[in-house]
Amino acid sequence: MATKMKDEGHAHDKSSEDLRSGSDAIVDTLKQSGVDLVIGYSGGGTMMLADSIVKGNLKTMAARTEMSAAWVSYGYNRIKRRASSAVVSHVVGVLHTAPMLMAAKADSTPLLVIDINSSNALDVREGLQDGQEVYSAMKPLSKYIRRITTAEDMPLAVRQAVTAASTGRPGPAVLDIQFNALIQGTSCKTEPLTLPAPPAAAPQALEAMISKIKAADRPVLVIGAGVHLSDGAAELRALAERLNIPVVCTTWGGRGVLPDTHPLFAGVLGSFGWESANEVIQRADLWLAFGTTFSQVSTGAWTLAKPDEVVHVDVDPQQLGKIFEPSLGVVGDAKTVLQQLIDAFEGDDFSRPNGAEGDWVKLMEDAREEWNAYHKTLGAEGGKPINQYYLIDQMNKKLPDDTLIVGDSGFHAYMLYRSFEYHQSTQMAQGSRYQSLGAGLPIAIGAKLAAPERTVVCYHGDGGFFYDFGELATLAQYNIKVIVIVDHNGCLLANRAGMRMMGFENPWVDLPEADFVGLAKSLGVEGEQVTEASDIPAALDRAMAAEGSYIIDVVTDPDTRLRRAIKDVVPILTDRKPSPGVEKHVAPGLEDAWPSQK
Repeated sequence: MATKMKDEGHAHDKSSEDLRSGSDAIVDTLKQSGVDLVIGYSGGGTMMLADSIVKGNLKTMAARTEMSAAWVSYGYNRIKRRASSAVVSHVVGVLHTAPMLMAAKADSTPLLVIDINSSNALDVREGLQDGQEVYSAMKPLSKYIRRITTAEDMPLAVRQAVTAASTGRPGPAVLDIQFNALIQGTSCKTEPLTLPAPPAAAPQALEAMISKIKAADRPVLVIGAGVHLSDGAAELRALAERLNIPVVCTTWGGRGVLPDTHPLFAGVLGSFGWESANEVIQRADLWLAFGTTFSQVSTGAWTLAKPDEVVHVDVDPQQLGKIFEPSLGVVGDAKTVLQQLIDAFEGDDFSRPNGAEGDWVKLMEDAREEWNAYHKTLGAEGGKPINQYYLIDQMNKKLPDDTLIVGDSGFHAYMLYRSFEYHQSTQMAQGSRYQSLGAGLPIAIGAKLAAPERTVVCYHGDGGFFYDFGELATLAQYNIKVIVIVDHNGCLLANRAGMRMMGFENPWVDLPEADFVGLAKSLGVEGEQVTEASDIPAALDRAMAAEGSYIIDVVTDPDTRLRRAIKDVVPILTDRKPSPGVEKHVAPGLEDAWPSQK
């Protein structure tokens, strides 16, 4: 007689050999869908799933908070370029991941969050840690979300969530799983998941792109995070070199797409980028934009002069024409479309007439040389307290060429992504839109787990470090090697600078004295404080030689200025030009911003 499995009034006339629990089905499907790491925070209904994870030999780790667990997964997945990890927590903890869902949605980052909710039998009984509203609370932040009440849906929901998070414009997927679905039996099979091929440009769109490239005298490639996320850096380089077209990248998302010394790299766009990049893009007669959203900081609040001809390529059709109407919008994956263009120009003897190509590249070279000469002056002196530009310059000289570097939110991060030298094409572990304080260290942990062979550095402000220093214990617990460099200027520099610019003092920007090295050692991480600029190189050597993680607490100058690369644009707060007659710039007009700009 067949064994019957029964729960909550449902009997399944299947033999026990044909059934597995919903919990085991989750683990099976995660593995078959390419998820190789679960970052969890134990409690409540997660116990049964944790047991299935152990039995299923799926790699797992715990962070100190649900927030950090989600940031670790964010960094891991961004380096892997797909949802290769999942975050698991009990229902009461999952709302702590809401900021990470928002970040993943804004930054186009694959993220998979699973919460174990109470049994749906408690929905009308005021149960402890009642989670009825989790679904409705998380829905606006999610690209994909499902509430799972039966084990039979488990394999399909997991594969749908991984697919949604990993394809098109990547983003966050949430599975709100009721506990009863974990203990039910299911015979629904799990199939290996192969993600669909990314979309290519339509033939007519490709032909139109080629025509515009051939007609342009001063084209420029405008590169955002979409090129990194599609793994298209090599194709970008090949196309730029074939057509001899200068390349500019967005401030964070596109950073590292080409080595800084590449002959065609004009620099980093925006208020906190390179003046050379801003000059080149404004003198171009054609923008070939790949995987960028034309966001605020990278465009100087949409004040950079744009040409009449703009080709915008993005995997998400909603991005095309979102802010302004391009002369040609192309739906397609960045890497795939770049390769299509390479193939189209193979064997073609096309070159620009009348020497326009050489003159254009020479203009770019001159602008970059002028910027580099100026930029060297920013970090020429060490100072005491230490000048942050000098600190970053020493990092340039000491760290390996393939270093993955993660900056937390703040002025120090803009200095970093402007001034850290990328010696080779390097994937970015974070996006540029959400920029939350306290994300730096867990994102760096995720990056190191995804690329264990590489040196990973977290360049952290002291304000943000107060958010996530608990993850030092995670580094020690799992023997993960991350170098943490703290820009310790004793204040929230961006906030203080912004308030002073607006004409008043912010009473909350000064930070308390803190012994970050002593704190780190109490959590199992060695390190040292540096107060003299001359001691930085030796400290970096000791950090790289250390067996485990290492913290360098650098006492830096609270008066270092973040030099703007676009004049007359207010940084950070609104990043737009002050409206005429507005003494305190808090609500500027958009009369000089796209699309009204001529």
